[in-house]
Amino acid sequence: MPLTVDGFLLLGWMEQDEAVRWLMQDCWFDPPLTDVAAHELWKKYRSAVETLPERIPRQPIRLPIAPSMKPIVDNFLAHVKGPEVADVISIHPQELLVYQLYVVADRADHHAKQLGGKDWARCCLQLDRPTAQMPLRIEDGTIKVELPHGEHFFAAVQSGFSIQQAAGFISVCETEGRMILKAGYHRSFAFSRTLIKDPDAKDKSLLVAVTNTLPPQLLPTFPTQGLRTTVLGSRPPLFSDFFDDALAISVKLLKKRYEMHISVGVVAINET
Repeated sequence: MPLTVDGFLLLGWMEQDEAVRWLMQDCWFDPPLTDVAAHELWKKYRSAVETLPERIPRQPIRLPIAPSMKPIVDNFLAHVKGPEVADVISIHPQELLVYQLYVVADRADHHAKQLGGKDWARCCLQLDRPTAQMPLRIEDGTIKVELPHGEHFFAAVQSGFSIQQAAGFISVCETEGRMILKAGYHRSFAFSRTLIKDPDAKDKSLLVAVTNTLPPQLLPTFPTQGLRTTVLGSRPPLFSDFFDDALAISVKLLKKRYEMHISVGVVAINET
């Protein structure tokens, strides 16, 4: 048996090819899933989505920020408020629209175990993500850097270039009157599952940063408009759908490791 992690897929909102690719290439089944069976699974969940009543997404209710959390919010905004981060609000994540159609439950469990349900505010508005060693090697002229997770990017800095982690806070964005969970899916999932298991938990909402930009996949200029059409359609996926057995399929995802490959070369260009 290969190494796997638990996950959930919102198959019904995926296009057929994408859903079948997830099932055939990124999931493990015993016995192995056939191509025909993968198509049938997608049809089952697509039918469940198509038979949903039309949804009229509403703005999530903005709840008061507890006085005990205001110092955390104030410190966060003092560091990041600007062109991208506009504000911090307190909401129920279940009411948000989603564009990422998967969650890795094991990753969510990692967040829950680290916090023990006691420090969600700091987890939501994390400023500095823990750094980890990133071993590198050179193979055939390519620099290969081992990453602790996939949320890294290659950035130009004053001293040259660096590999940086994406922002560590939960964020939302808005388009056409709809609020979408932009980043922080696994922490939001961990929080929501904790609340389902313990309805009397002290924290009832999440602190999220309101940002001014959309994910590239939801921009009207993105080459393919399928995902944007789905999110802005009459039956958009909601974060709460990850907890509905009729809409989310539980799967064993093949465990992955992440590397950044960097190739450097000199190119001669004719001057004009």
